Amino acid sequence: MADCEQEASLRAGERWQQIHRAPNVYAVQVPFTNISTSETNVYVVEDEGEVLVVDTGAPTDEGSAVLARAFDEIGVDPACASFFLTHLHMDHAGLVDRLVPQDAPLYVNRVDFDLMLDANDPVFWSRVERRVMAEGVPPERARLYCREGRYGTGIDSFKAEGRNLRFVEDGDAIAVGRHVLRVVSTAGHTPGHQSLFHEESGLFFVGDHILFVISPGLGFRPDSADSVAVYLGNVAKMFDMPISRLLVSHGDLRDGWRERAQWLLDHHARRLQRAVDFVREHPGAIGAEVIRGLKWNVPYEWEDISTAQKWCILESGMLILEHQVREGLIMRECDEQGIYRYYAA
Repeated sequence: MADCEQEASLRAGERWQQIHRAPNVYAVQVPFTNISTSETNVYVVEDEGEVLVVDTGAPTDEGSAVLARAFDEIGVDPACASFFLTHLHMDHAGLVDRLVPQDAPLYVNRVDFDLMLDANDPVFWSRVERRVMAEGVPPERARLYCREGRYGTGIDSFKAEGRNLRFVEDGDAIAVGRHVLRVVSTAGHTPGHQSLFHEESGLFFVGDHILFVISPGLGFRPDSADSVAVYLGNVAKMFDMPISRLLVSHGDLRDGWRERAQWLLDHHARRLQRAVDFVREHPGAIGAEVIRGLKWNVPYEWEDISTAQKWCILESGMLILEHQVREGLIMRECDEQGIYRYYAA
């Protein structure tokens, strides 16, 4: 009966709902149509008058209005809040300039912050374009795909000048009233992706680290760490954490996070093996051929899907090839035109 009474006492509005007490946690659905999602879940954590907002949503007039109305109905004054960004993609950090006061504490990861700044440099994207062309993508296509990549990373999600930036990393703690949330590195989707864990309740604010509606994309960066290995390791370590519920950034909240996490590990293992199988069956294939042969879960033929989705597939595919080369399961050779060709080890 006590659980029923607690559920009945949770508050809700048109686009927000309270999902937990002690601390009070509210989920706000901020609209933004992306490749496979239609909103970003922004979370408000409150205790004893202290407030932490997790992510902000995309920079649209509609999203700004929805969030402002939700804050008003919940009773949150953004002028008195702190803010935490899981990563700096526009659909998570795009409303910082409209929402976050200049002097408000803004918790971000240094790696992702530096990447946001670097990705505004044309030299950065020249390096990415050269890497894409090395996989056998024609120059004009490579430039087109990289323009899509700029949309996610290469446009400032917010202006940093004069802000009260607080750089945090794995193991750091953020207090909200009587409660402490621990920063957990969940790098992979972005190099500095990070989540928040409230150990007392088991609530895990995971951003885009694990989603139920789609398999999170892994962002390609030239000369970076093995993003596939980093991501899989950060999924696997969750099984040792006393997590009760995942608070994801896109889609409805669901139970069964362990089953979803295991599915993602198995899904990546199958795709990694397919890359080995493909180059064994097609020795000397260029990277673009291998990537298109990995059987992506898209509803149309390659030429019919959007450029944005092609870019997501391409960068994930390059990371798969990079991982298998580092693992010694695939060999990569550069031909006389500077194009990579792949062989089974």
